[in-house]
Amino acid sequence: MWDDRFRTPGVDDLLGGFPKQLGGVVEHARGKLLAAAGVHEEVNWQGVWKWTLLYRLPEHGDGRAWVYVVPDPVRPRMAVPVAEGTIAELPLKKMSKYIRDGLAHAATVDGVRWPQWDVQTKAQVDDVMSLAQFRAGARPGR
Repeated sequence: MWDDRFRTPGVDDLLGGFPKQLGGVVEHARGKLLAAAGVHEEVNWQGVWKWTLLYRLPEHGDGRAWVYVVPDPVRPRMAVPVAEGTIAELPLKKMSKYIRDGLAHAATVDGVRWPQWDVQTKAQVDDVMSLAQFRAGARPGR
């Protein structure tokens, strides 16, 4: 259902396509994301990512979501767009190689890096959340 462009799914529809272990990983990500103050979740068609869960922070007015969760039942992913100017502020040495590699190999569009990570474990979700939490603390518009 996550790839049917002409049928808008609900969150439960998207989550219903996961095998048990991956479903738990995506639920872990949702729980972490929804725990942030003021975050709201929406389902939106994102082209190459198909139906995607978007998490928005009210204080970030740059038009992009804070975090994207791609509910591909075989290969769930998380993406955290990061402005080029913010990269220098990141505590990269404290972040895992998993996160650093994703940032280093991310596509850049209009001054924003678009790293994405396959998430197969709760620990990987937690690693991505460390970057997302940094971005949440960054100044609006970054």
